[in-house]
Amino acid sequence: MQRKNGIAISYQNLSWDTTTDIQQCISHILTTNLVTEIKSSPVFAFMLDESTDVTVENHLSICVRYMKSEVPITSFLCNVPIANGCAHTIVNTVYSEFEKVGIDLSKCTSLATDGASAMIGRHTGVGKQIQAKYSPFCVQTHCAAHRLNLALVDSIKNSDYMVKFKDMFSALYTFMHASCIRTSTLKSIQKILEEPELSIKQPHTVRWLGLRNAVQAVFSSYSAVLSTLSHLLAEKEHAAAKGLYKYFRSYKVALIIAFMFDAHTELAVLSCMLQKANIMLSELQPLLDGSIAKLKEMESTDGEGLKEMKGRIQVADGVATCGGEELIYSDTMDSEFDKLRKDYLNYLLRNIRARFKKDDSDIFSNFSKVLEPVSVNSVEDLESDEAIAKLGELYGKERNVSVIEDVVGQEGEQVQIFTKVKPLLDAEKLKEEWPRLRGMIKGAYSKLNTDALCKRIILIHNDIIPNCAILANIALCMVITSVECERSFSTQNRLKTRFRASLKAEKLEVLMKISMLGPDIDSFDASPAVRYWRKIKLRREGRLCSGYKPTGPRPKKPKKSKS
Repeated sequence: MQRKNGIAISYQNLSWDTTTDIQQCISHILTTNLVTEIKSSPVFAFMLDESTDVTVENHLSICVRYMKSEVPITSFLCNVPIANGCAHTIVNTVYSEFEKVGIDLSKCTSLATDGASAMIGRHTGVGKQIQAKYSPFCVQTHCAAHRLNLALVDSIKNSDYMVKFKDMFSALYTFMHASCIRTSTLKSIQKILEEPELSIKQPHTVRWLGLRNAVQAVFSSYSAVLSTLSHLLAEKEHAAAKGLYKYFRSYKVALIIAFMFDAHTELAVLSCMLQKANIMLSELQPLLDGSIAKLKEMESTDGEGLKEMKGRIQVADGVATCGGEELIYSDTMDSEFDKLRKDYLNYLLRNIRARFKKDDSDIFSNFSKVLEPVSVNSVEDLESDEAIAKLGELYGKERNVSVIEDVVGQEGEQVQIFTKVKPLLDAEKLKEEWPRLRGMIKGAYSKLNTDALCKRIILIHNDIIPNCAILANIALCMVITSVECERSFSTQNRLKTRFRASLKAEKLEVLMKISMLGPDIDSFDASPAVRYWRKIKLRREGRLCSGYKPTGPRPKKPKKSKS
């Protein structure tokens, strides 16, 4: 930072305490700016997820989504240690963290979590408790990216052949990574055959795109993998190599590898789109419809990968070869492959539809009938009137929340405290404003998407339809994924490694905030942090001058003689 600001300070011998102070000051300023923006937003949403670090300490990540200049912003808020993953512990931690920075939880309108029972439990889950205790207008969503991954996992489980397929990829990974000789042999053969030098990947089920990455590595260097297994088997009789070689040299398996690469590449595109930081609720269904249509087409049409694999394989006189290796082949394998392909795609599409039901939430459906121009123009006016009435009843009614607290000084005694939460909008005025907004949507705004419509309502028409503008703010703040929490865990694991395992939770959170909230160093204005650093403690500011030089140890005073 000194070099970027053109300052040459010769004395840079900063102590650990000074360095920690500077980091804490930067983190404090970044957090203060973020909290100020959240407080100025009419509504906000947040995301929750828990994970363990390298020392098996449990952490809860809290990320937020709020409105800034009519644009939804998704940001990391904090990463705090928790004793366990119970719903009660998580709820208390969430309340404590928001209360610490002065954010009113009653303005929260959306919560996104993973599918853990502690999070989405119907009676005592985190979402239900937060709604009952602090945020009566909060709508909970099961993360779309997690749901997609669960649909893929379920599709594998539905087919015994696919279960074995995945297990054989795991066995191949274990076999190759157990020896550096095997790995180097694979790389040498990849060079000779001029195939991509890719290492064998493990098909993780808990990692998004885990199976796709594993399939891609084998697909891209299929001939090299077969040649490596054949070479290792010829050098030394190895039961694992023999079984793997027999399985992967099957013509049917080669086609399945190429097909899975095609299917999971399309799913990878969908997964990446769902992992966007500021993805909107209105984007979800079009993305799903597009991917489903693409997958259905693969039932009868070969994808690019499958076409390439069929081009690599030469079949003549009942013998199939690929890259000089003879494959196990029979005339019935093509029909067997077609059946496996159709069955897997049927399982996959059925599971995706089951995980992403269009009527998952009546609230989302009502928002669609009011703020999605295509839906407003296609449904009857009576239907959209009912939707606006239900949204007015949800957000335009005073709510009661209750918290049970211990009585001070009386052990074992508890009291239930009720609090009234003001409505977010005026339900009657919302009904009065709705015909005007519907006229705009059916007229000049008929071709806009939901996001553009909401932004126009907030920016241009806030003065004439203010309650509709509040509804638009709520719609833009709706969160459908908890991906930002996953990004924070990636940052956590980059900062706290086995070489820095002694990093405490407080210092880890400070570093995470600097990493995730801080701008690029070229555009970072350090002035507020410097002022705060000088304010919190009396500093020896002479050390900051460019001409400062350490004076060295003081001379010892002569001892007084005894006389």
